[in-house]
Amino acid sequence: MLFDDLHQILGSAVDTWATVFVAIGTVGAVAYALFRDLFLVPRRRPRLSLRFDATGNDQFVVATAGGLDAYVRLRLANGAGKDTADDVVVMVTEVRRLEDHGKTLAEATPLGLPLTWSGSIPPLTVASVHPGSERHIDLLHVNWPARDEIDIGQKWSETIPVRLDLQPKPASGQDSLDPGTYEISVEVRARNADATRYAIPVCWDGKWSGKAAIWDHLRVELPRKDR
Repeated sequence: MLFDDLHQILGSAVDTWATVFVAIGTVGAVAYALFRDLFLVPRRRPRLSLRFDATGNDQFVVATAGGLDAYVRLRLANGAGKDTADDVVVMVTEVRRLEDHGKTLAEATPLGLPLTWSGSIPPLTVASVHPGSERHIDLLHVNWPARDEIDIGQKWSETIPVRLDLQPKPASGQDSLDPGTYEISVEVRARNADATRYAIPVCWDGKWSGKAAIWDHLRVELPRKDR
């Protein structure tokens, strides 16, 4: 009889402690989930920033069979210690021509097309950006005919436009910008990061005074966060 009572007491104690451990485990799981969602996930969320350095390799000139191509690229960086930014795309949302020496904003031209990641063949518009690293994305380029490199002083009647590096190319030719001052609006999007908007001022006077002076005629300013 005493043995049966002892067995019942021990069984009840085991059940009680098992219930306590299950409750502790449940509370711990809930606490960890809350900690992860409220602190870890936001802290590790990718932090993307759009950069441009006119003194580095963000702009360059290459010789082609048809003449010279002047390219301008941007760099998209992800903060150190963050998660990898997945499915990143940089969309050109609109292009606005500036009038009156850049003071008056003309009516914007909506686009909604992505830029191309530099060096991707075939051209890619979606990529990943790892933590603590950065990737180049093509913004625009100018194709200058070879004949103008031969005779710098000669004037040509045709207009040489700046071309946005969009993919796909719009059938309406909205990627072609005549000489002038513009503000290019872009939006950086990623699957696991908040969208960020930037405005990029660009000025192209359509003139040519030799390869060494191309950046005196095509000027790109630092991307400005557009809230």
